[in-house]
Amino acid sequence: MSELTNLSSDDSLFWNGPAPVNCDVIRVFGIYLCISSFIGIICNGSLLYSFIRYKDLRSPSNIFVMFIVGMGLLASCTLLPLTGTSSIYCQWLYNRGGCFLDGIIGFLYGCSSVYLLCAVSISRCYIIIRPLNANKVTLEKCIIASCGVVLISFLWTMMPLMGWNEYTMDLGRTSCCINWYDNRPVYLSFTIVIFIFIYCIPLIILIVTNTITMIGLKRMRENIERGLQLTFSQRRIEMERRILRSITITTCGFFITWTPYSIAVLISIFRGPDYGTPPIITSICSIFAKSSAIWIPLLYMGTSTQFRFRLVNHTRGDHR
Repeated sequence: MSELTNLSSDDSLFWNGPAPVNCDVIRVFGIYLCISSFIGIICNGSLLYSFIRYKDLRSPSNIFVMFIVGMGLLASCTLLPLTGTSSIYCQWLYNRGGCFLDGIIGFLYGCSSVYLLCAVSISRCYIIIRPLNANKVTLEKCIIASCGVVLISFLWTMMPLMGWNEYTMDLGRTSCCINWYDNRPVYLSFTIVIFIFIYCIPLIILIVTNTITMIGLKRMRENIERGLQLTFSQRRIEMERRILRSITITTCGFFITWTPYSIAVLISIFRGPDYGTPPIITSICSIFAKSSAIWIPLLYMGTSTQFRFRLVNHTRGDHR
């Protein structure tokens, strides 16, 4: 571990020291993050604008996606450029205040996104297993649920500021996060708790709900073929299948980008920072995780039939 990590956070050298990694490698990823920031602002901004402008896109399930996109836009405007520019200069550029901002936004974005993905999966699962109660999943309830999810995520992000763990630079010293490499109880306990409640449990919920939804849709289709399905039409089932596909692909994209970083943290928990993942690998995993701010909107736009249909209609309208 770098000797700089042994300095007090009150020491200016702690915030201004060089990154203990190959600068040529980390600069490449810094450029990638800066480009991702630009793409993320365009993609998330376009999606958010579409949700706000077009009423037919504001379905209950899309409300959760709209909140995810909003958090992605926030991350693209703050998180990505902070880490990207620091990676290009091969050292943290924004002192303690910038580090707190980077850590808080990163935590809030990751936590709220995974919880919102759980919320949309649960809502679709409820509609499939309780089709007669589908009208109870309303726009207003989804907005309230989304606000509640973001509030819970915000409370999680405040814990380190209240003394349970802390926000500091990661081992690569080009971005900030919670202190997951300190094995003292106050730090280790928080790291384990969030790994369980913000990664493991949501992952289980997403697997279970999407599997139940998939099985339910398959049974509905079989019942229609037998002439037994009267609740949902074939067209509605096909629409639900497309929504499930879009949600599943988006969810997989999110976890693919965040899992390497989670594994790096897990290795550090059980083996200790001195025998854990090298700083350069940790930095790359962190950068990969933060770039989910662009992959989520790109995957959604690429798989959502409803969004593509609205985009085509809007384009045709512009040419008339």
